[in-house]
Amino acid sequence: MTTALTTLHNLPKPFDGLFDGTDRIFWLYLLASAAIALVLMLAAGNGLTRARLRAYWLSSDSRLDALYFLVAWGLRTALIVPLVLSVQTVAVWVMHGLNAFYDPPFLAWRYRSIVLAYTLALFLLSDLSRYWLHRLMHRSRWLWPFHRVHHAAEVLTPLLVYRIHPLESLLFALRHAVVAGGVTGVFIFLFGARLDLYTIFGENLFIVALFAFTANLRHSHVRLSYGRWLEHILVSPAQHQIHHDRRYLQSNFGSCLALWDWIFGTLRLPAQTQGAPDFGIGPRGVRYSSVAALLLEPLRDIKQMLRRV
Repeated sequence: MTTALTTLHNLPKPFDGLFDGTDRIFWLYLLASAAIALVLMLAAGNGLTRARLRAYWLSSDSRLDALYFLVAWGLRTALIVPLVLSVQTVAVWVMHGLNAFYDPPFLAWRYRSIVLAYTLALFLLSDLSRYWLHRLMHRSRWLWPFHRVHHAAEVLTPLLVYRIHPLESLLFALRHAVVAGGVTGVFIFLFGARLDLYTIFGENLFIVALFAFTANLRHSHVRLSYGRWLEHILVSPAQHQIHHDRRYLQSNFGSCLALWDWIFGTLRLPAQTQGAPDFGIGPRGVRYSSVAALLLEPLRDIKQMLRRV
């Protein structure tokens, strides 16, 4: 009984992210985004009123995102977390695989250089792998039905980042385990156990510095652009909002770095768009108006596709 209670107590809670610097809804990131949004809206003279805020936060999409946030947390805790490989497991596999063919060189780098190289390698390879998996979710006819759940929203709110089908969550969790475990295994093989990570609030230094404080504006109607030259390197909130415009769904797949979109030909800058954004996926979006629909509609689509094979 005591063991069961201890296990239950240690399980993650839905709002733990408010106090976790590795989560998008960490209170300081939310506060920074809210402050930036307020300044931009007042500077633009958009007439920030209670009526506008009420229409935004009480929209059907906003209510659905809030409800799905709780459901998705439950599914992640009960189903996805137990199924996912751990970073440590992958790292051990990689080290054993390398040791089977080579002797560890244990390179004599300075400790600070090792930590910086590890932090940077983890950031770059993780961001690159997110780009390719995200792009695949759009390009694969077998994966798009699951990712379409996220793009069905016509009102963008910070909680939209959690409107992800469980299958997609599983794929991204496996991606993280493989990439982080692979990088960790290689670095331990090369340098031994002298390994650490430069972090802020427990998150990778580069993610916090380049991404975290404006990340919540990506799923919002507050248009923040970084300027033409910087948006070839970093993904601005305005660029990700373009990605949610149904006219431009095949562009701006990057998570933190727009560099990958630039290199691989999927970059679209705000100056290359026309008119007001058209969020959502059009008339088909009405299929995703409930939590049950978010979970089941992709499965129905896959079932129909299999019948046509």
